[in-house]
Amino acid sequence: MKTIKGILLAMCTIFGTAVYAQDFSSFDADYDGRINQTEFTERSSETYNDWDANMDGSIDDTEFSERAYQSFDLNSDDFIDENEWDESLNTGIGASFGEDDYEVFDTNRDGMLDADEWNEGMNNNTWFESYDTNEDELIDNDEWNISSFDDWDVNDDGFVDETEFNDYDAFNRR
Repeated sequence: MKTIKGILLAMCTIFGTAVYAQDFSSFDADYDGRINQTEFTERSSETYNDWDANMDGSIDDTEFSERAYQSFDLNSDDFIDENEWDESLNTGIGASFGEDDYEVFDTNRDGMLDADEWNEGMNNNTWFESYDTNEDELIDNDEWNISSFDDWDVNDDGFVDETEFNDYDAFNRR
């Protein structure tokens, strides 16, 4: 179950957003050394718009996939090489790919994932579905906040501590 949760960071986390580039204390409003769902939601809602590219109030699978692709493309050259893949897998968002190997996505074996290969690989991944908890093929802001918090809360104690925060945040500072 945690593997499925890890799928989305993401998306939060996922993905180089300015809101997550803040330090831990900016999330920890009551300064108790941990972030609860309410504190997280206050900040995470700001990031939702980064994923909702067309600003229609929901994230569809295309928006989700494109934003995730951008997150893995660390050098922004419109391709994901194996080094970028490996580096991204060592982040919170990378957990969403579980045991998926680079070769599973790189179907033409040229060492460079393009957007088409990425989308094909994402069709076989359950990351989006793990956030779309009401199964309407859209991720609304509430689904986003709850699922993202669950991803960040790796030890499932109902809080995101500074270590959990930094494990995801490090990916998003670029």
